[in-house]
Amino acid sequence: MNKFGFKVVDERAAALGPVLDYAVDRGLPVEVGLYFSDRDALALLERRLADTGVPVNAHSDHGRYHAFNFDRTRGLLEEHIRLARQLGSAYSIVHTGASPMTQRPSRQSALFRLLVDNLARAEDLCTALDYRLHLENVYHPLAFYRELFAAIQRQGLRRIHFCFDIGHAKIWSSESLDDWLNFLDELVREGFALHFHLHANRGFADEHLALAEAQALAIAEPDDYYNPYGYPGAFRKVGERFPDAVKIFEVKLEQAIPNLEATINPSS
Repeated sequence: MNKFGFKVVDERAAALGPVLDYAVDRGLPVEVGLYFSDRDALALLERRLADTGVPVNAHSDHGRYHAFNFDRTRGLLEEHIRLARQLGSAYSIVHTGASPMTQRPSRQSALFRLLVDNLARAEDLCTALDYRLHLENVYHPLAFYRELFAAIQRQGLRRIHFCFDIGHAKIWSSESLDDWLNFLDELVREGFALHFHLHANRGFADEHLALAEAQALAIAEPDDYYNPYGYPGAFRKVGERFPDAVKIFEVKLEQAIPNLEATINPSS
């Protein structure tokens, strides 16, 4: 299945069961968003995921701690990593910041120094805890991440990798999907690991639409500015080009299973 899987979050324990059962029975990856600290949900997640052999990763509470403030939130990051590892997580997704950062050219060098310094702090923690982090593209264009990862490479950080969110790139950059995929090829050649977030949107906002929703809104066909493959064609293209990377559908829980099945079914 080209490592397609599901994202769930730590709440609504009763609703998690069918998706977790489906994933565990088929050995599909699961990403756990650790946002709500619901005890029942966390107990279920640990019981169903830990020690099962299912690929598990976590997503940090990006509104509270991220690359921009790791110098002030090391304790929160450490707490997150320790909890994630209890669930069987091998790595976590983190954001560069909770909101867009400066685009002023005169401040870019200082911004990248701050981010890389904070990521070096996170690297030290990840080394001690045998963990890694994947930075997710959010509010900035491709050039921002190319420069940031060049700086990460120069710094020699080995625990910092990349998460490509296909919907974020559509709304917060001017580059095409193929431009981004070519950049991901560059990262792989430089030794970075990849992770993917897959969902659809209309190009206006971060809507996290499933295939059925995209089809109902008549946006599943290819467009002429970002996605020449349409949906689910873009998801399948990612699967073909990066078969070894985990690819997580970030859609509503009730849409998760039919969304995945529609993607992997060639007749759909």
